[in-house]
Amino acid sequence: MQRFEINGEEHELKITLDSVKYLNSLYEGGAFMFIQKAISGDIDTFISIIYAGLFHTGKGFKRKDIEKVIEEGIANEKIDLDYINRTSYGVVAESFFYKKTVDKIFKNDPEAKKQIEQLMK
Repeated sequence: MQRFEINGEEHELKITLDSVKYLNSLYEGGAFMFIQKAISGDIDTFISIIYAGLFHTGKGFKRKDIEKVIEEGIANEKIDLDYINRTSYGVVAESFFYKKTVDKIFKNDPEAKKQIEQLMK
C-alpha cells in the first residue's frame, strides 16, 4: 500500500466509499476517465488521489494543504513524475476497488499493461 507524509506523519493511502465517490465525480467520464488520468500521471489527479486517500484518517486534511506539500516536494526534488506515477498506480490500479476494471481495460493489449506496470514499479 502506498503512503504519504503530511505534517510530519506518514499515512497509508486507502480507497474508501467516500474517496471513490469523490474520485469518480472528478471527470465527466466517471471512473473510466479517472483511471485513465491516474495511469497517465496527471498532476491534478495525483493531488486528488492523495487527498481522497487520506479521507480514512479522519484528520480533515484540506486539498490545498495536500497541494502545498506536493508543491514543496517538487521544489525540494522529493516528488517527481516517477513518484507520481508509482503512487497513483499503486493507489488506484492496484486497489481492490479499481483493479478488475484496470485489468479489463488492458485485457486486449497485455503488452501495453506489461509496459505500464514496468513504468509504475
